[in-house]
Amino acid sequence: MKKTLCLLALALWAAARSCPAAAQGVQPVNSKYTRYQLERQVLTRWGKFKPKWYFVLFHNKYRKGPDRRNLWQLAPTMAFLAQTREKAQDQEEAARRLHAQELFKFADRTLNKGYHLIYKKQIRELNAALTSLALEAAGAGVPAASVQALLAEQERLNTDIGLVLEAYQDDARKGKALRAYLSRLEALRSCFRRLISLYRTQRALTQAGHA
Repeated sequence: MKKTLCLLALALWAAARSCPAAAQGVQPVNSKYTRYQLERQVLTRWGKFKPKWYFVLFHNKYRKGPDRRNLWQLAPTMAFLAQTREKAQDQEEAARRLHAQELFKFADRTLNKGYHLIYKKQIRELNAALTSLALEAAGAGVPAASVQALLAEQERLNTDIGLVLEAYQDDARKGKALRAYLSRLEALRSCFRRLISLYRTQRALTQAGHA
């Protein structure tokens, strides 16, 4: 009995080895008519009707009927999908350009390029000059109240300059405002110089009169 079972198992194993497709439940099809049928259903027009007598007798209405290819029926859908994909790509490209423009605009309004390249050094030099002139004015006899008033104006102008730099405005508009504040700082420097010159002249005349 055991010998019979072993022989049967060996025979089944040999059959599976010799026909792997059959062992897996797959039956290879080599019929050209089957291939024609698949082509007619998917790709090609109803042209290869073989054997012809079979189609004339049983499927003549399909031979003379409308195109029934699957891909042909799906063509409008595929065209719509392609058009939708192109439209989506165009929208994505437009969104990318808009994003780049917004980034450039944001950088233009926040980096203060003009301030760092043009105005920063001038403002720093003017503030240093005003500090020196304030000390010089005190030594020349300018009243402390006048010196403090000019220094308060200097502080106010610098505060306004800081607000301009923090504002979300384009660089050109900021540059225009900074030029205006530069002019005011220069006017303040001129005011210091006139006061110093005036009080020095007054002191010199007083000393000459006493002499």
